[in-house]
Amino acid sequence: MKLSEYLPDVPQYTQQMTDLNNQINMFQMMKASSETGEAPTIGLDHVVNTWVRHQMAYRQQLVMDLQTICMTVEEIRSPLNHITSEVFRRGFHWEPKVENPDREQLKIFENFMKSCNVFDQSMEEVFRQFHFDVNSIDDGFLYIHKEYYTTGDGDLRSKVKEIRRLNPALVEFDLDVSGLPKNAHWLCPIHREEVKDTSVKCDEPGCQLECKPVMYKYYHRNQQIYLFDSEIIHLSKFAPSETYGWSPILTIFEKALTLIGMDKNLYRYFFERKMPASMVMVTTDDPESLRRERAHIAAQTRLDPNFIPMVAVSARNQRGRVDMVRLFHTLQEMDYLPVREEIRERVGAMWGVTPAWQGAPEAFGGLSTQTQQLVVMSRVVEADQRFFHEKIFPQLLDAFGITDWELQLPQPEEKAEATLISFAQQKVQVANTLAQLGFTVTLKEQGVSLKDMEFLISGDQVPTAQMTGQQTAMQIAGQEQQFKMQQMQWDQQNAQMEAAQAQADATGEPVEVDMGGGGEGGAAVQAMMQKAEGKYGGRTGGITPDHSMKLPGEERDIDEWAEARRKKGEDKLWGIKEVGGNPLNKTWIDSLMEKGFTAPMIKEVKDNQMWFLQDGVDYVATLGSSGITNVEKASFNPQKPSVSYSPSGRNTNRGSSGKQGERYQGDTIDNDSEEN
Repeated sequence: MKLSEYLPDVPQYTQQMTDLNNQINMFQMMKASSETGEAPTIGLDHVVNTWVRHQMAYRQQLVMDLQTICMTVEEIRSPLNHITSEVFRRGFHWEPKVENPDREQLKIFENFMKSCNVFDQSMEEVFRQFHFDVNSIDDGFLYIHKEYYTTGDGDLRSKVKEIRRLNPALVEFDLDVSGLPKNAHWLCPIHREEVKDTSVKCDEPGCQLECKPVMYKYYHRNQQIYLFDSEIIHLSKFAPSETYGWSPILTIFEKALTLIGMDKNLYRYFFERKMPASMVMVTTDDPESLRRERAHIAAQTRLDPNFIPMVAVSARNQRGRVDMVRLFHTLQEMDYLPVREEIRERVGAMWGVTPAWQGAPEAFGGLSTQTQQLVVMSRVVEADQRFFHEKIFPQLLDAFGITDWELQLPQPEEKAEATLISFAQQKVQVANTLAQLGFTVTLKEQGVSLKDMEFLISGDQVPTAQMTGQQTAMQIAGQEQQFKMQQMQWDQQNAQMEAAQAQADATGEPVEVDMGGGGEGGAAVQAMMQKAEGKYGGRTGGITPDHSMKLPGEERDIDEWAEARRKKGEDKLWGIKEVGGNPLNKTWIDSLMEKGFTAPMIKEVKDNQMWFLQDGVDYVATLGSSGITNVEKASFNPQKPSVSYSPSGRNTNRGSSGKQGERYQGDTIDNDSEEN
């Protein structure tokens, strides 16, 4: 008997399956023989997909437990709060992306920054919650609530209504059986009540929009709310993957539980303490006598706190013994503080928070160690700010249609002024070094701040020997030019003196000669002439000679010169003012201190007078060849700028007798007091 007689439909079904397989094979062959091909889309592995789909039954409780640990363990909550506070410490900052940005684009967004949802939360508060979720659960979900509408030409537009932070325990990825997102459910953006299983158009009357795939599911009040990928911003920091992250608290889970147990142990040790700290065990043959003796000692101690008890223990059998059993250990015996400090550092290292930011006193041992801890923490904060700059803010600004501006979080540690000056000095030193090597160094831009200063380098390097030769040649040329000018002035002076001498011989009367035309030029010529007629009798023309210009016997003994210089330095050091009747060189400050002015502040020096302050009083000092000759109080006359040397106020200039000096021209200093 054949099988077809029992199941007559089996041959027909078998033939249909064979035909269907042949058609499928034909379609695959036709697709493979076409001009384009595509690799298969791979979803999550079966094991991972199964774990992701089944963990939602426990994920809600797991996330809530992790959040409870974050809030109750101080060693975890403190680092997270410090990172969040540093990330948003300096607020938000707008930077233009184009040359002339449109300020109107920021009006709506700035209103959202003050109140961005129905709970009147500011945008910073929402970001702080979101950032805390990222650092604790490693999953942060930011919900952008949009309102959709269609234009007349069928385009879909959206408008942001509010921005919320979603609890990571209630958000799930919408995956199909193959582990692929956006492949299980579809929704119409306007008519979201009906969920589609395939990608079709909306079947509502008058609506022909294409249904969009769903990326996330939010569990709210016993129902699933399907959300698009443009409505949720998801961020994982420690272990980013296709779906969920991996909380760092799971890595330090045992340490967190240890900290909880240590806190409970301290609580029971100092607060509850339901049992005695220790127990005394006495080995005796007569416990009743010991009990009576103990009651007697307690009664005497209550009457007299200074009572010294005496206890007699029978030793007839040589087995009497008293033992004390401690039921509690001290914190030192348990090594409590070092263990807790070690756990604190390991927990803080998970987030990159150094002990200096957790209030540990031993973290401030040295300047270099503390500075390095601040640098490490600053880098952690900058890394977290980078997540916002690259993943959060661009999507958020795109939802608001802002194209001319970018939102930034300023760096928490601004550079100190001393650091900026140090950087500028380094730039100048490098530019100076390059200039010494022969390169052409120019400032890149005029009118910039110190920190924005930049240099442009051009040209080729010049050998050191060539540069030295050029500099030497320039110095020699300058000396030759100076010598020629001095020689011309010398010849002119000689001609004038010869003419004056000839006139004097003819008339029999002395003739006054203007040496150098008067003024500063004449004084300079006279000084040069005096110098020229000095030690070498004018033979060197006023130029300090070297060894080649000196005659035999004019060279000074280097040993005698060094000994005299050393002796003179010792005399100055020991306070000797003169040697052999010749006064040593004294400064103006030394002369003022000799006259009783211990802390003078020099304001101005003009001609042979100096204006200085002592204890808020103005003085004018007359300068001489051996120091300061006299000091007088200064007065200021706003009506007529002059210098008066008459204490009586007559403003009478004295002559060349030396009792009173010349008057300042154009100054407002007036001396009207007696000499100190």
